[in-house]
Amino acid sequence: MYKVVIADDRQLIRAGLHMLLDSCGLYIVAGEASDGNEAVSQSLALVPDLLLTDLKMPGQCIIEGVRILKERLPNIKIIILTAFDESEDIYRACKAGVDGYLMKDTSPETILSTIQEVMKGTSMFQPKENKLYWTRENLL
Repeated sequence: MYKVVIADDRQLIRAGLHMLLDSCGLYIVAGEASDGNEAVSQSLALVPDLLLTDLKMPGQCIIEGVRILKERLPNIKIIILTAFDESEDIYRACKAGVDGYLMKDTSPETILSTIQEVMKGTSMFQPKENKLYWTRENLL
């Protein structure tokens, strides 16, 4: 079982992701956060295997949070689930060490399969414009 922290400023999104992760029996949602500061502090306190986070939330910039988390928790996997697909955001996230980048309109099945691949060590980036996965090597 993988321990997960979910971070999104919308409670409905957090609840939906919690239900999705509970449905497959491979994940334990250890914590939830509603802003960037909470995402970092919850992750540092709970030491999850995965942080599933929105890109743009109140509080600390999640990209800077990713840098902090990757430095202090080198084994953590981080997937951004967002509505923003600007190439600069994707590039910045990749440079910071994010392991995955998905759009919020992604199907639940694809979210789960992406999480599984990321947990195996594969980087998965899905820009909205073509719905094809990129790897970190393709982006950098």
